[in-house]
Amino acid sequence: MATKAGGSYGAGGLALAVEAARRFYVEGASKVQIADELGVSRFKVARLLDTARAAGLVQITIGAPPQVDPYLSAGLRRALDLRHAVVLADGRGPVGKSSDDDDGDDDDGGERGPLGAAVGKLACDYLQHLVGPDDVVGLAWGHAMAALGGAWSERVAATFVQLAGSIARPDLALGAPELVRTTAERAGGRAACYYAPIVLPDAGSATALQQQIGVREAFGLLDGLTKAVVSIGAWSPRESTVYDALEEADRDRVTGAGVVAETTGLLLTAEGVVVDALPDRVVAVGETQLRRARVVAVAVGASRALAVRSVVRSGLVDTLVTHASLARALLVAS
Repeated sequence: MATKAGGSYGAGGLALAVEAARRFYVEGASKVQIADELGVSRFKVARLLDTARAAGLVQITIGAPPQVDPYLSAGLRRALDLRHAVVLADGRGPVGKSSDDDDGDDDDGGERGPLGAAVGKLACDYLQHLVGPDDVVGLAWGHAMAALGGAWSERVAATFVQLAGSIARPDLALGAPELVRTTAERAGGRAACYYAPIVLPDAGSATALQQQIGVREAFGLLDGLTKAVVSIGAWSPRESTVYDALEEADRDRVTGAGVVAETTGLLLTAEGVVVDALPDRVVAVGETQLRRARVVAVAVGASRALAVRSVVRSGLVDTLVTHASLARALLVAS
């Protein structure tokens, strides 16, 4: 005999609970409808549904698309205190291969290979359900981001804005302006983009550049940023656009300031503190502007675990889209 919510239920009572559960969970009837059909109050219906679940008569299973690992996604969300985490599955489940065996390339070419493209596509699928016509959506730059822009299929008249300048990258078919423009065209929205380096030699040059009409228009939109997608780079060669744009002396000075991560021109320590190591020289969204938006971070490569933890600790991002080996590395370090 099951006891729940102040009542005892024999076989007859459980049969009533099963009928209420069938109508509610399978056929989609409301509690008011079920109450009318069974001749009881809707509060009684609620107790019957509770009883059916407590007695094991109702078992709810939530599935996930095969591309997503629901266990790693949930574990990462809890461990890093994120609003949401989406982890690309690798078929090994939540235990599988230890992150100690992973390298930065993840046996798939890292961000520059199929893995980066797959994570970018996953991020696109996720973002398309968040963006509405009134949104101002900031886009970062990189291999995974290029895959995101190329995969966009939803028609939504949002405004897409470039978050930062860039550098010459022969390994990327789309520069930062082309990425924003392509995404906006595919969405049927508006693009705000510009051609500019991410770092200037001095503050005066950066200020002058930001007064140019295209740059000024894009930067004017950043105060109204509502959504943003950023990539996370480690402070090392070919891992950070800012790192690659600097002269050796500047790199050493930034490294000496304790920087381990870069995202969209912002430099961060391992503790997640944003460091102004290049005062007024970076052409990119500001920390305050980014914090006003809902920010989705895209991260590829298990070697970037320290950088990802840094950015998450900063509170700049609330959602992380990544892949299984990096997720495991992050969970091991938690």
